[in-house]
Amino acid sequence: MSDTADLNLVLGRILPDDALHQRAKRHTAKSGSLLVPFSVGLELLFVAHRFDFTCVEALGAAEAHFEIESAKVLYSAAEALDSKEIPTVFDAVHLADALHRGGRLHTADNKLLASQYPTHEF
Repeated sequence: MSDTADLNLVLGRILPDDALHQRAKRHTAKSGSLLVPFSVGLELLFVAHRFDFTCVEALGAAEAHFEIESAKVLYSAAEALDSKEIPTVFDAVHLADALHRGGRLHTADNKLLASQYPTHEF
């Protein structure tokens, strides 16, 4: 799989009231399985609440129509964001990545160090 989807296509496909919905629906029907790159997954986490989705819901809606690169990391980050345990997308993704790699995030951020995620103070 080498064809990818941008955020406009993802939002157009998952939002029934979006101006691009019908166009996105036709496009995905004829294009087959498209990949949502990790960078677009990050963008989706940033805008999910703007469209009345939790982060997990937004990823789930996207996954119904697309393949998602590094889905486990993005879902773990989404859960941390939705729980309000981790306040920023980048922090949540860095922590989730460390968790799934079996490592720790080296940080000086006391809030991150106090989280349930694997961290190490530097």
